[in-house]
Amino acid sequence: MSDLLNKASLVVIPSGYKEDTVYSVVPSDGSGDLSFTRASNGTRVNSAGLVEVCPWNLLDESERFSNWALQGSSVSSDSTTAPNGTTTADTIIESNTTDEHNRYQETTIGGGQFTYSIYLKRFNTDWSALYVFNTAVGGVRYWVNLSTLTAGTSANIGSGIGTTSLSLESVGNGWVRASITFTNPSGACRFYVANAQSNGGASSYAGNGTNGIYVWGAQLNIGSTAKPYFPTTDRLNVPRLTYQNGGGGCPSLLLEKQSTNLFTYSEQLDNADWFKNNLTITANSTTSPDGTQNADLLDDGTASSTQHWIYQGPAFSNSTTYTISFYAKYVSRKYMAVNIYNGSTSQYVVYDIQNGSVYGSTGDVTASMTSVGNGWYRVVYTRTMASSGSPNFRIAMADDTGNETYTGSNKQVYLWGMQCEASSYPTSYIVSTSSSATRVADVCSKSGIGALIGGTSGTVFFDIKTNPTLSSANYKQFCYYVTSGGSQSYLYLDGANKIRTNATWGSLFYNTALQPNTRYKVALVFAPNDFALYINGVSVATASSGTPNNNVDLQIGQFNGTEMCEFVFNQYTHFPSRLTNAELASLTSL
Repeated sequence: MSDLLNKASLVVIPSGYKEDTVYSVVPSDGSGDLSFTRASNGTRVNSAGLVEVCPWNLLDESERFSNWALQGSSVSSDSTTAPNGTTTADTIIESNTTDEHNRYQETTIGGGQFTYSIYLKRFNTDWSALYVFNTAVGGVRYWVNLSTLTAGTSANIGSGIGTTSLSLESVGNGWVRASITFTNPSGACRFYVANAQSNGGASSYAGNGTNGIYVWGAQLNIGSTAKPYFPTTDRLNVPRLTYQNGGGGCPSLLLEKQSTNLFTYSEQLDNADWFKNNLTITANSTTSPDGTQNADLLDDGTASSTQHWIYQGPAFSNSTTYTISFYAKYVSRKYMAVNIYNGSTSQYVVYDIQNGSVYGSTGDVTASMTSVGNGWYRVVYTRTMASSGSPNFRIAMADDTGNETYTGSNKQVYLWGMQCEASSYPTSYIVSTSSSATRVADVCSKSGIGALIGGTSGTVFFDIKTNPTLSSANYKQFCYYVTSGGSQSYLYLDGANKIRTNATWGSLFYNTALQPNTRYKVALVFAPNDFALYINGVSVATASSGTPNNNVDLQIGQFNGTEMCEFVFNQYTHFPSRLTNAELASLTSL
C-alpha cells in the first residue's frame, strides 16, 4: 500500500483538521487540503469511545479577547508569545476608572459538570481573577497569583453554583493553565477573566490604565477535567473525526445530512417537557455515554396493572418517516418498549436492554440496538406515519414477558440522549435543551483542484465503513467530480445500496447490496474506453466504451449538501493514472 501511495496525487486519511479544513497527507503543502463546512455543532465518538460535542470547546473566539464582552478594560491583541510558540496571546489592560476590569463571554449550556480553562501569564501585575457565573443562581470567583503561579482565595457570587474546584498547571515560560470545574444546573453562564488588585480584593476598584495580564486559549468543555485545548473562532465548520467500535484505532471522517432533534431537553428527563406515567425519574444518576454523570434513572414504582411510560409531543406529520433513538442501560428492568400510533395502527418494539437485542416487534417497524460500551446500547425505532390521523408515541418499561401493562416493582433502567428525527435512519446524537436542535449538513469539497484530480485517466479509491443502518434513499454519494463547464462524474450507492457510476465513468453497476456496519475498500478506474470497479480485492464490474471528463472540482460524501453518504471515510485517494489490475486487487484487499 505504501508503494502505491507514492503514485497518488491526492491522499486524505482523516487525522489532521481545524475549523474549515480537513488536511491532506499528499500533498502536504496545503494544496490538497479539503474545505469543510457545517454551520452548527455536531457530535462524534472520541478516541475513548465517548460521545463528544464537536468542537468540544464550547466558547468561541478562544484567542481573540477583543471580541469578548467587557467591563473597564481594553485589549492589546497578539502582544506576546503564546504557549504554542505563536504571537497570538493578548494583554487585558485595566481602564483608569473605578469599575470591574475584565473580559467575559456568555453562553447557554445544559446541566451537568463542565470545566472552564484559560492560560494566564504575568504582564505587570501579580493577580488575576476567574469567574464562573450562572445568570440565574450565581457563581464563584477564584484568584490566581501570576508571580508564583499559585492559587489564592475563592468566594461565592450570590448563592453560588454546584460543587467547584480550581486547578493550576504550569506550562512553561511563565504561563499557567487555570481550570475551574463546576456543576451547572442549566441555563446561561458567563465566563470571566479579570485583572485583580489583590488576593480576595473587591472586583470593582480604581484602575490605573496601565496594569494588565496576558491571556490566551480560553476553553469550556463538558466533563470534570480540561480537555486538550482546541482553538475556535465562530465554532462552526469543524470536521468530525469519529472513532468506530468504541474508540481507539484510527479516526474516520463523519459526513451527515442535516437533521433536527425534535425532542427538547434530550438529557433531562426530569424536565416538565417530558410527560410521565407511573414512574419516577432521578436526574444525573450515573455516567452517560458522554463520560459525565448526567444520565437519568427511571423507576417503575409499584402501581398495579398499568403502564409505565414517558413521552413528548413533537408535531408528527402524516406520511412522514420518523426515527426515534436513545441510549439505554440495564439496572434491574430488562425490557423497554417503543410504541408509535401512526394515525391508524399502533406498532411497538420491545428491546432487551440487558442483552442488547430486539425481543419482539409488530408491524412495519425497523428496529436495532448497537452497543456503545459500559453496558450502554443505542436503541433505534423507525416508522412511517399513516396518511391521516393523529400520530403519537411513548417509551415504556415492560415486564419480564415484554408486556407494557403490569404491576411495578421498583425496577429500574438508565436513559440518556433522547432523539426524534424526520428521517428513515438515525444520525449522530444531537443535543437539545429548551427547543429542538438542528445539526447542519457536513460539506467537504475542493474547488480548482484540477492539477491533482484532472485528466481523463485515473483511479479513485475509498476505504469506508457503512452505518449500522442503511436507508433506501437515492443517492448516497462517494464522490462528485465536476468539470469547469459543470459536467459531472460520480460514484454512488443507489436506493438498494448497490454501487453505481454515471455514464462519464462507464455506467458501472455492482448488483450486490452493501451491508450495514461493514468495511469496504472500493476502487474505480477510468480511462478512455476502459472502466473497472474493484471491491475488497475483486473486480466486480467493467465497461469498454466511453470518454471520462477532465475534472477540476471535487465533492466528497455529498452533492451540494444533499445525497449524503451513509458511511464514514477511513481514506480517500486519487491516482492520476489507471492502476494495473494487480495493483487494484492489492489496494482493495481487506
